[in-house]
Amino acid sequence: MQEKRISVRTDLLGVEARVSEDNKNWISILVRDISDNGIGFTAEKELKAGTKLILEGSVSDHVKHLNIGCDLSIMFAGKTPEGKFLYGGKFLNLEKVRHTELSIFIEMMVTKYPPLLQE
Repeated sequence: MQEKRISVRTDLLGVEARVSEDNKNWISILVRDISDNGIGFTAEKELKAGTKLILEGSVSDHVKHLNIGCDLSIMFAGKTPEGKFLYGGKFLNLEKVRHTELSIFIEMMVTKYPPLLQE
């Protein structure tokens, strides 16, 4: 099966994000890749697959800035070779307008910076 997700390098996008289980205690995350359906990220805290989180974040190409806020479900939990906690999360209840904006934003990144993107 061929991967359909487009993964964009975070240093290119200027992604900032945080997650919370209770909307009170927030964990900063380092986003590794993003698609219009979810994100891959690392964090200092261990979480289990199936955990539901609140996500607040933004992506930017230094011209356009897009805020993303929705629930997130951890679909994959593992570790990087360096021992950091590694996660794959699926967006839940992302507003349709935000989903469309994110799709367009990612498509623009692919056409503007193709040599810098990871697939």
